[in-house]
Amino acid sequence: MTATLAAPAPAPALDGLPLTVGLAGREVLLVGAGPVSARRAQTFLEAGATVRVVAPAVSPEMAAIIERAAGDGAAGDVVVVARPFTPADLDTPWVVHVATGDAQVDAEIAALCEARRIWCVTAGDAALGSVRVPARTAVATPAGLVRIAVDSGDPRRSVRVGRHVARSLATAPAGLRARRRTEAGWVSLVGGTGDGDLLTVRARRLVHAADVLVVDGPADAGLVAELDDDVEVVEVGTDMPAARVTDLIASRQAAGHGVVRIAAAATLAAAAGELEAAGVPFQLVPGVV
Repeated sequence: MTATLAAPAPAPALDGLPLTVGLAGREVLLVGAGPVSARRAQTFLEAGATVRVVAPAVSPEMAAIIERAAGDGAAGDVVVVARPFTPADLDTPWVVHVATGDAQVDAEIAALCEARRIWCVTAGDAALGSVRVPARTAVATPAGLVRIAVDSGDPRRSVRVGRHVARSLATAPAGLRARRRTEAGWVSLVGGTGDGDLLTVRARRLVHAADVLVVDGPADAGLVAELDDDVEVVEVGTDMPAARVTDLIASRQAAGHGVVRIAAAATLAAAAGELEAAGVPFQLVPGVV
């Protein structure tokens, strides 16, 4: 009896191309003003879009969004037109979001958008539209947010996957270093002994985002092994003058690098004073006490 190996399963085909769309100052039309549209209105407003809502009636959730925008001084960013949709509503938007609660109306509007080459999100049946809104979350780093978008075709699953990825990056934050240099870097002064297992979650996230790691005494080999090969690790010995350490940190920060200095509790205040005296901006992250 001759056994044959099964052929590897083909890679799944992507049914779309993930893009980050700049909506700042651009109009997004929401047809329908129910709870789903209200959640999406908030999303589009956070992206800087001008939101126009067309619907015969406004839900309490949408009314709350409008009231909140007015309270934030952004009342002009939300315009409500209290009537049914007409094809002329497609004259100005860049993106259309449809959630009328009527599948036939949603399909008709999606078809009109397709004919006019307008990106369309259909909340009731994603297959009718040309765009889907992914679940989104973010992880903060000193060099800026790392945004995570998940689209699985199942919105609730996408949200759960996104949260899991964000938690994983927060606790095991590999790959958070910025690869594009800025004009000025950043410095974080972290309390600790250099033992990676004793650092706080926030401190570990900073270490993994850094280009330069400065440690009092020998660096933890396990922690260093987690870092990219091109991360500069500086072990500060007792014979290295404090001024030289501060100058090194200042020069790396001025060159656009992210720097983390791990200092023991007994020397943390002195290290902070040296950076302040040198005019180096930094954030202080106390260690576990």
